[in-house]
Amino acid sequence: MAKDYYQILGVEKGASKEDIKKAYKKLARKYHPDVSKEDDAEKKFKEVNEAAGVLLDDQKRQQYDTYGSADGPQGFGGFGGGGGFNPQDFGINIDDIFEQFGFGGFGGGSRRQGSSRNSKDTRVYAQTEISLEDVYFGVEKEISINKDERCDLCDGKGSEDPNDVETCSTCGGSGTVIETQRSILGSIRTQRPCSTCHGSGKKIKNPCKSCHGEGSLSKKEKVTIKIPKGIESGVTLRVQGKGSFDSQTGSYGDLYLKIYVMQDKNYDIDGSDLYKNLEINFIQAILGDEIEFKHFDKTLSVKIPEGTQSGSILRLKEKGLPYFNYDSRGDLYIKINVEIPKKTTQKQKEILHDYAKTLKDKGLMDRLKGLFK
Repeated sequence: MAKDYYQILGVEKGASKEDIKKAYKKLARKYHPDVSKEDDAEKKFKEVNEAAGVLLDDQKRQQYDTYGSADGPQGFGGFGGGGGFNPQDFGINIDDIFEQFGFGGFGGGSRRQGSSRNSKDTRVYAQTEISLEDVYFGVEKEISINKDERCDLCDGKGSEDPNDVETCSTCGGSGTVIETQRSILGSIRTQRPCSTCHGSGKKIKNPCKSCHGEGSLSKKEKVTIKIPKGIESGVTLRVQGKGSFDSQTGSYGDLYLKIYVMQDKNYDIDGSDLYKNLEINFIQAILGDEIEFKHFDKTLSVKIPEGTQSGSILRLKEKGLPYFNYDSRGDLYIKINVEIPKKTTQKQKEILHDYAKTLKDKGLMDRLKGLFK
């Protein structure tokens, strides 16, 4: 039974190519194995690619629609959407997908890594926690990562002797081979990495003793990353040149560092706005006051108006966190909590009793008389 590609992408049978592209981008972001934590993410990602590879190709889609998703002949899987599908062939910008992961927000342009047919994926992923103070000021953070480093013995060439490297005879140096399969719909050509040279296009007669011909070695390394002020929790920074080494290109990939901001006992965070609780006594609430409090590296003062009610919120403009990549700041909101004393002295009660007389509330006065008896 053939797969229902429309159902896989979540579109109607008459969906336009633009609708199919939108659905593909959304699902590719959701199920990409580098991002998704679902157990079957890789399988679903391949299905999404397979479905898009068929429905975005006019000829394949016509054949698919003619035979139907359930009763059509065998062989639709041979369309190869999961293996040979290239989104860029259909006008889909891969960078649009990766930017949704938070990539590309730091360190320059949006060069896609691992896009060369024969090069490996040189991206390295890591995560770190920072404090709210780090967000306020910015910080340099040292983290440990596992990455592929250039082999020192062969200088990343895979062999100590450059003459030991020769062109792969199987693929002729292209790094790929083309396989042809016959189906009821005709011959289907599939391009795959060469199994002899593993896509490198080269064959090493005497591999390096250290890296065994790979040109790189996996190592643990400490790197210092400058985290700009104003960054929000969940944002991923791209740091160029801190990823793994690719012996085919002789260059390093990028590091993608996801930032998590730890909770702070003094503030709640909403974007660049901060929220803080401030306790005052009922006398301050009635008469008003001006209160000073520590705010990171500054001392701020907030004016409490006369008759302030508990739960009132006062706003201090541009006293919040800096905006990421902007010069302005968010606001600081102060929530006033009025504390009522649990115990009072006899003299304090008498003063409050005298104050209650001025309120001209007969019911209140009757209740107070009962208490003072």
